[in-house]
Amino acid sequence: LTVDMQGVDKSIREWQVWLFNGEGEMICKDTIYRRDYVAPYVIEVPRYGEVECLLWGNIRGGTELEERYSQGTTILKLEDIPSDSLYSSRSIISTNGEESYLKVVPRKEFATVELYLQGWVGIDFDIEAVLKCAKGGFYVNGDFYGNGVTTRMEFSDLGNYYTKLSGRILRQPDTENILLSLFIRKREVDGSLGKVLVDLDIPIGMYLENNGYDIQSPDLSDIRLDVDYSYNQLVVKSEDWEAEYSLVEEI
Repeated sequence: LTVDMQGVDKSIREWQVWLFNGEGEMICKDTIYRRDYVAPYVIEVPRYGEVECLLWGNIRGGTELEERYSQGTTILKLEDIPSDSLYSSRSIISTNGEESYLKVVPRKEFATVELYLQGWVGIDFDIEAVLKCAKGGFYVNGDFYGNGVTTRMEFSDLGNYYTKLSGRILRQPDTENILLSLFIRKREVDGSLGKVLVDLDIPIGMYLENNGYDIQSPDLSDIRLDVDYSYNQLVVKSEDWEAEYSLVEEI
């Protein structure tokens, strides 16, 4: 089997490869590293008729891989930390001839979520943002696996008038159950914690789904969210929608 990796983005550091025969039995397991992308990669495969080729890229420290040497192998995101930048590829090839050929076309299985808190500077507030998703991973064949999982967003930039946080989540069966849990508490002048200003679970997935976000896209789009405060209203918005929430406490 000749695996053509040319054109694959080298930000994908390596690919885990599984081959299964028509009965679902694993017949081969291999790893392709990015140093091998420049030339076709050859794997010796017995003649098994049609073979399912499953590839997953960038399985690293944010993922627990439970190898079961079958299609029951699972790829599970670890709790709280951002997901790995996972990619997948699935193909059916024939091994009846002398040679078989596979062109790898990566499928982006993650979305980077960027959260801009406009007018909120991290040194003045205690901020916690957590993304909550219904499913935590996949079986190696791409079916969804696992229960609910959280991702704590990390501070990635601090401007004069905003705080930026980011996190990565994996593809989900649907968009509706993606939530953003946002907690903001004011810091007093002496550094002690003051009043809780925001403590909300925001159904960002519902807003995204109602405005055309495609969770089934082969290349999952990244998500930008802006959160602004105006006249005791918290305004959460993206490119195509916005939602308002009333706050009890004045800032």
